[in-house]
Amino acid sequence: MSNKKHTLLLVDDLPQNLVALKSILERPDREIITCLSGNEALQILLKNKISLILVDVQMPDMDGYEFVEIVKNHPDTKFIPTIFVTAISDEPKYLSKAYDLGAIDFLFKPLITEVTRKKVDSFLRIWDYEQELKGLNEKLVQKNNELEQFAHIIAHDLKTPLGNIQVLIDLIEEDHIIDNDKSELAVLFDMVKTSSKSMSKLIEDLLYYSKNVQNNEGKVNVNIADALDGVLKLINHSEKVHIEKVNLNHEILFQPIAFHQILSNLLSNAIKYNDKDKIVITIAFDPEANSLSVLDNGPGIDEKYHKLVFEMFQTLGNRSSGESSTGIGLSLVKKLVERNDVNIVINNILNSGSEFLITDLKFENN
Repeated sequence: MSNKKHTLLLVDDLPQNLVALKSILERPDREIITCLSGNEALQILLKNKISLILVDVQMPDMDGYEFVEIVKNHPDTKFIPTIFVTAISDEPKYLSKAYDLGAIDFLFKPLITEVTRKKVDSFLRIWDYEQELKGLNEKLVQKNNELEQFAHIIAHDLKTPLGNIQVLIDLIEEDHIIDNDKSELAVLFDMVKTSSKSMSKLIEDLLYYSKNVQNNEGKVNVNIADALDGVLKLINHSEKVHIEKVNLNHEILFQPIAFHQILSNLLSNAIKYNDKDKIVITIAFDPEANSLSVLDNGPGIDEKYHKLVFEMFQTLGNRSSGESSTGIGLSLVKKLVERNDVNIVINNILNSGSEFLITDLKFENN
């Protein structure tokens, strides 16, 4: 197995040019492969991991431009940095064509040894950084997948014993707790009951989060008005909550379950953290801007927290009028929005309400 750090591919139809360039670039930690044609070089690329390509522009059969165009159009080779080595003019039209094809730089003949070495050294360092970053990204993805699987397993294992606890709570309440009982025992029991419901909600959120991170249901036409009506039937909101619907009879391409969950979380939050006697939530669709707005008249969210609220297990400590927050809802919203190739932003005036705006929505005829 080779212990060379980098493999360079040199392409030129003149052997003497290859000998000269190779002598400039040779180092103990490099393997240098030379080719006399673009076709030969393409075969080499299929069999070797190349860190940098240096290719002559003027070659018979397949010139340097044609060669680079093929390289940049192949998914396995398009990210390999490429330098043109040429004796032709450095007029802007030639440079522009090369850069359009994906070349990163030029070396002009006759080559200046020190300049050639420094350019190659620089681009190889960039290559090293990119490989290191790629490796770190792959490790991060792997760790995220492991965390999501762990969350799913833990939540699933907790669900059964918690269900048994809630059954016992219901039995105790039915046999021993009297309506309007204000005793200390009744108050403590109510705290246990509330805590079990909060834990149940946390587990359900964890299970849904882990499932929808791993699964990617297909997008279909979803009618916004119908989806909202389905969500409102499941949300237990009081008479003081007023829902305004604006221009919602439109269809968008979306994963149905994901869209339902997004609406459910946004509406639940708008109700939960609202500090007004009359809660007003406006859901409006703008077909020209391809956006859906969920606007409430609550306290708003300070701009410095706009990104933080989408992070998992993050809550801002706002007082809620209902159950406590698990810190998963908006993180789930963000993940589901990204899975459907759209975006979500927060707009608000502090103490005057928040708007969650879903943008870049797609239609079937787009």
